[in-house]
Amino acid sequence: MPASAPPLVWSESFDNTWEYDGLRINYISAGPDQGTPFLLVHGFGASGFHWRRNVNVLASAGYRVYAIDLIGFGLSSKPVIEYDASLWREQCAAFLRDVGGCGAGKRAILAGNSIGGYTALMTGSKYPDLVAGVASLNGAGQFAPTADEKAAALALDEQRAARSAVQAALDGALEQLSVSLQRFAAYAGLFVTKQPARIQQVLRQVYPVNPDMADEELVESIRYPADDPVGLAPPGKIPEVFYRIVSRNGRGGSVTLDELLAGLSVPLLLLWGELDPWIVSAKGDAIEAKAAGLGVDVRRVSVNAGHCPQDEAPEEVNAALLDFACSLGL
Repeated sequence: MPASAPPLVWSESFDNTWEYDGLRINYISAGPDQGTPFLLVHGFGASGFHWRRNVNVLASAGYRVYAIDLIGFGLSSKPVIEYDASLWREQCAAFLRDVGGCGAGKRAILAGNSIGGYTALMTGSKYPDLVAGVASLNGAGQFAPTADEKAAALALDEQRAARSAVQAALDGALEQLSVSLQRFAAYAGLFVTKQPARIQQVLRQVYPVNPDMADEELVESIRYPADDPVGLAPPGKIPEVFYRIVSRNGRGGSVTLDELLAGLSVPLLLLWGELDPWIVSAKGDAIEAKAAGLGVDVRRVSVNAGHCPQDEAPEEVNAALLDFACSLGL
């Protein structure tokens, strides 16, 4: 285990930039250029800076560490597009090729928190040529519906198919109204959500063991990109970007965990904040059981923390990540 290393310091300036599909991507880098790539992927509303207490420790162990800002977050571009986790999967894969130099036998370790854990799992499942192992820290995602849920959905589809033309038109109008109301709620919600006091309140809820770790620096790293003073989104479009991200990914992504785990051929570390009020301990249990049942090389490390263990309990997380990397022979 390397000696402790200083955390990152928040800055409004870009760290490093990489152009991807015409978009500007911000990322943090540290460690020797020839070190094994270690890509860290943040969760919803955050940025690469959320790995502030991990980057330099991993780098001091000899890894080439990258903490990327996903499209729509942090200091990366915020276009008005359809946001789906597959967008971030392809962003991460391209980053590993273009910046990390992966491919042709060179592979990276991926670690992601929340929706970043889901993105890391998606990337590892599709691109084992780029990824040697995946660490999911309270990763998001949904399982496939149960037989009862499928039957209920089928019954609903049959009811919809049997509607009269008038009823179908009325239902269509109501659905449009519902979408409009959801968009309005997201717009209004963003105004409240990006206020520093509200950010602090939410963070302290998901840092139940060490709430003081959710400090003003972290709050500012979330608030500043949400205000978008540098114009990473089209003028006046930040609320629309927020709505599109939430509406497409609020329930965990379009590809089920069943599919992703079935396609995963590299080791999986479930590094779980067991006191998470959002993605609870039982969800980690279910993922672990499903992965083991599918023959995935899965291991579980429990952390006394909430939703963001990498920042609330960094010493435990750093040790677990380095142990995982060593187990991969990297």
